[in-house]
Amino acid sequence: MSSQSFAAGPGRQRLGQAAVYAAVFLTMAFFMFPFVWMISMALKPAGEVFDFPPSLVPAHPTLHNFQSALNPSFLRYALNSVIVAAATTALTIPVALLSAYSLSRLRFPGRKSIMTIVIITQLLPLAVLVIPMYQILADWHLLNTYVGLVITYLAFTVPVSVWLLRGFLVGLPVELEEAAQIDGSTRIGAFFRIVVPLTAPGIAAAATYVFFLSWQEFLFALSFLSGDMSTLPIGVLSYIGEHTTNWGLLMASSTLVCVPVFVVFFFLQRQFIAGLVQGSVKG
Repeated sequence: MSSQSFAAGPGRQRLGQAAVYAAVFLTMAFFMFPFVWMISMALKPAGEVFDFPPSLVPAHPTLHNFQSALNPSFLRYALNSVIVAAATTALTIPVALLSAYSLSRLRFPGRKSIMTIVIITQLLPLAVLVIPMYQILADWHLLNTYVGLVITYLAFTVPVSVWLLRGFLVGLPVELEEAAQIDGSTRIGAFFRIVVPLTAPGIAAAATYVFFLSWQEFLFALSFLSGDMSTLPIGVLSYIGEHTTNWGLLMASSTLVCVPVFVVFFFLQRQFIAGLVQGSVKG
């Protein structure tokens, strides 16, 4: 190999790495710009919002919009969102974990068909479910209640969690459970002592994803809740007036809505990414 080709090899490699880094930077900038602009608007006083040309960095930053956003109504909406998201996650994970375990370990007629149906349900737009679910909740007198909204959320959180957890469980060696059963443990005992601890990254990933879905869901909350029972996405919508909109207040409240999502993801990002990657690869 000549010296020119040897020198060209590392040069092309560095050029390729630079192109990859540039693409990653542009992608991050593209997706982060709306969040940066939202925070910038939230920190601007009312007289600076409509300045032309617009500036990304506030000339006179203020926290007045955040102070105004943290009113009793916003705190009530936040409490509603926490209750609904936490209850949905707490109900979804046990149901999805047991279902995924059955679909990955047990052999029974129709097992593959059930998994196919679970995947197909993800292809349906949620809008087609609003009217039938509204009628069901009305018949059960569950409109404008936490229970009613959580039930509707289970319709789309359980299938996706089953799919994620099954992909993770398929990769776990069955021999570990068989060894535990040889030592005297029952199938249920092996499930709780062996399967559940080893599936912790997948459970964390599924729980985080379900919490995100429930926290930011808009369509069902708008259709089935009203007044003081509204969640944060619906409460933020109320800041958009018919004739005028307080953009600083709207952006400040939107920023506050995003904070719990960022905090949860910051602490669980390793488990979330590991669970998603292992589940997708082994599924």
